[in-house]
Amino acid sequence: MKTIKIFIASSAELKEDRDQFRLFISKENDRLHSEHIYLELIQWENFLDSISNTRLQDEYNVAIRECHIVLCLFFTKVGMYTSEEFDTAYQVFKDTGKPKIWTYFKDGQISTNAITDEINTLLDFKKKIGELGHFYTNYTSIDNLINQFRAQLDKYLPTVIESQPKFQTKSAVNIQASETEPQHVYNKELTMRLITAIKPFNKKASEFLNVNPEWLENEDLFPVAKRIIISGYAGISGVQLRKLMSIGEELHSQEKMNRYVENCALTCRRTLQLMNYVLLSELWESKLQKDLKFTIEETSAFQKFFKSPAAQTIEDSFTFFKVLITVFKSNQLTPPFDFFDKFEENLKDKSNFSESIDALDSIHKNEFNNVTINDCEAAEIHITNVLEPIGFLAAFKMVSMKEIDYALNRHDDQGIYLHKYALLEGDKQLNSTTQGKVREENSPVISYSVILCKRNLRDHINLAPFIIDYNALGLTGGSKICVLSHCNVYENDTLNFEFIEDNSTITLKKSNNPKPSDANPLALNQWLADKNNRKDMNYDNMMWLYEQAQKAFIGYEEVNNDELF
Repeated sequence: MKTIKIFIASSAELKEDRDQFRLFISKENDRLHSEHIYLELIQWENFLDSISNTRLQDEYNVAIRECHIVLCLFFTKVGMYTSEEFDTAYQVFKDTGKPKIWTYFKDGQISTNAITDEINTLLDFKKKIGELGHFYTNYTSIDNLINQFRAQLDKYLPTVIESQPKFQTKSAVNIQASETEPQHVYNKELTMRLITAIKPFNKKASEFLNVNPEWLENEDLFPVAKRIIISGYAGISGVQLRKLMSIGEELHSQEKMNRYVENCALTCRRTLQLMNYVLLSELWESKLQKDLKFTIEETSAFQKFFKSPAAQTIEDSFTFFKVLITVFKSNQLTPPFDFFDKFEENLKDKSNFSESIDALDSIHKNEFNNVTINDCEAAEIHITNVLEPIGFLAAFKMVSMKEIDYALNRHDDQGIYLHKYALLEGDKQLNSTTQGKVREENSPVISYSVILCKRNLRDHINLAPFIIDYNALGLTGGSKICVLSHCNVYENDTLNFEFIEDNSTITLKKSNNPKPSDANPLALNQWLADKNNRKDMNYDNMMWLYEQAQKAFIGYEEVNNDELF
């Protein structure tokens, strides 16, 4: 096994990007294992910050001299130690020819209040490395950084495997072969049609198209349109679109084509999940207020949803989607989306919408190997056919509600509620530890919930327990948005979720940590004072909500004798 050591140098402000990069390296190790390559990531978090005979920074510098690759990340400043780490790497490179150095500067929005004199360290550093003849690269998001570095890594790895001179990663082979292969302009069709689809529902899209009527003739405006689309589609769909756009910018390779087609199918699945959970949440609220009638077929669909021990396929989700729409119509309920009359044509078997869902379902069930350019073109058209009719999602925002404080000034008899929340936009990482806003309201919104809102926080649809913010429930920073996959009802009654950034599994189960009775306020207060108890309470509440939803739609079954032992 050949070990390639990679050192990351950056200031604390880019911790989130470092954490996401670490996940990327983990996935690359899975891919490279068969090639007998291991990427060892060296970060300053790995070192023990303890009393040492040497300065801790000296230990970092020793580690740099042993690395094959040094990655330098910068945003609004260049710390003294990060600059020193670059200088060390550059000097060793001049002396020995390694490590290979890549320098990336993050291009992102910052508050003017956050700008200090430290910005000069950034400008001075850029000037210094320019004079050294070192080329740096800008990146706009962690996806963009990973995609750029992946392409460089695939070119670099074959050069450092002395024991295997003929070694080439699969991606590296494809990059070299790509010079003679036809290139598909990824996301062009998607961008052209979706920016028009969201125009009636999104102010930015409307202004962009009105001001730039001939934007299709200007390639520089395509990235702007893409960003508007990504931020326009509500939370989950926007995240998937961000991934598609980012993959499309990579250098051509077999892996790129495989991942592009895979993500087209996953975007379809995630969007149908979002639609279903919005409809199901609203239907649940109506069920609590009215005696809704379900047909045998509808009841069977609810039983399949709540009792299936496996995740729904795209086909399953689409079938359930059509059932939910039928329930709304037959019970004369007001839908959360004003689209039923216009949308009904899309549900017919031969519509572009239905046929594209069938095609993406077929893709999702198969292995993503040996994908061709034609497959990518077809997948892009299919996902465009799915997303175009539901451009109304751009009229909504997805929000993760955090804790709610109550502020009451002296001689004030009303007070206000301070809602701490994160706006979940597709162009932002949904596990960011810095996201967070505060909004004043006269009435509270349920905390620790993911909601879909249109005009304000009070006018919302609560998506718990079908979509959750795992970090909010766990009382930690940032947002980790997870979508319900299935409930394992036949073994341990666990709720299984998928983290939408990397599709990893999050499992919730009952804590067996009962909350004291409200009749004993002293014991209850002592119990709530422990943060771990409050976390257990939040997780248990999601389990309880799922049980209540199940009861509302299919009822509780009698406990059989086997379950008593």
